[in-house]
Amino acid sequence: MSHKQGIAVLGFGRMGGVHVKNLMASPRASIKWIVRNKLEDAKKFIDSFGLAASCTGPDDLDPMLKDPSVDAVVICSPTSSHESQIKKALEAGKAVFCEKPITRDRATTKQLYALAKKHNKPLFCAFHRRFDPSFQAMRESIHSGKLGNLRLLKGSSHDTVTSPLSYIKTSGGILNDSTIHDLDMSMWMVGSRPEIISVHGNAFNSGIRDCGDCDLVVVTIKYQNGVISVIDNGRQATFGYIQNMEAVCDKGCLKVTNRETSYLHKYSLDMLKSPNIDYDFVTRYPEAYHNEMEHFLNVLQGKAQLGITEEDTLRAMALVEAGNASLKSGKPVIVDEYDRA
Repeated sequence: MSHKQGIAVLGFGRMGGVHVKNLMASPRASIKWIVRNKLEDAKKFIDSFGLAASCTGPDDLDPMLKDPSVDAVVICSPTSSHESQIKKALEAGKAVFCEKPITRDRATTKQLYALAKKHNKPLFCAFHRRFDPSFQAMRESIHSGKLGNLRLLKGSSHDTVTSPLSYIKTSGGILNDSTIHDLDMSMWMVGSRPEIISVHGNAFNSGIRDCGDCDLVVVTIKYQNGVISVIDNGRQATFGYIQNMEAVCDKGCLKVTNRETSYLHKYSLDMLKSPNIDYDFVTRYPEAYHNEMEHFLNVLQGKAQLGITEEDTLRAMALVEAGNASLKSGKPVIVDEYDRA
């Protein structure tokens, strides 16, 4: 039997729980440590599942970092702690899987990728939507050329419920926090460098407005190959988690629709009722989260190269910076002025 990859999970909120579940289900991984502020909760979880794992708090990482059975860390902690945790992990010889963003600053993100290269360890930024089977099939179809050239890419991404204001205040703004996923997906689908970006937004929620943020943005990107990409991204849709994308090509159209929670549609003379759509990212993207973790395990075992590179990560961050400049000025922005990585 091949060596199981020893994993430490840092942060045990919703995303930490998703990744722990997938790691527990994988025959190639063994959870060695759970790092959480609430140690009693971590201990109860470990005991309830009979895991051969230890736990510690985020202020006492040394026992985990010195453990030779730990091959990699999965970081799901608050963004403010990413830089320190990634640096310590890499210097301890551990591979790193990190929820986006690596850091909020491109300079420090570049430094961490340089450190990963120095220690010959992978640093993976988890843009999970790339691992969704439907989106992967869409991209494969676009790049096959069977429908001719891509002309227009339209994407809609809206949360069901607005995040708490305590989170909004520290999120770095909607482009950094949410739209970055859509920007990454747009570049991945189009396969060309973005040339010009224009962003307009508004805050319908007064609390979010007081935070200096938006709860709705519309983004238009023109790419060097001529493709136009339009994104609408919002923090509240009330009726479900909107995740759809449409690709208009020379000879046809591709569309990924919102996923419904049931196959049952009801019809009558006075009624037409469709099922609800998924409530949030956890229910919409279980396959994506599973697939990205399996991809990371493939990387650890030398079976694959990182599917999301330093260039991908930095380019998405540059597009966020350019987008924020456009949102602030109300004018289109040339992306190359920010993308000098």
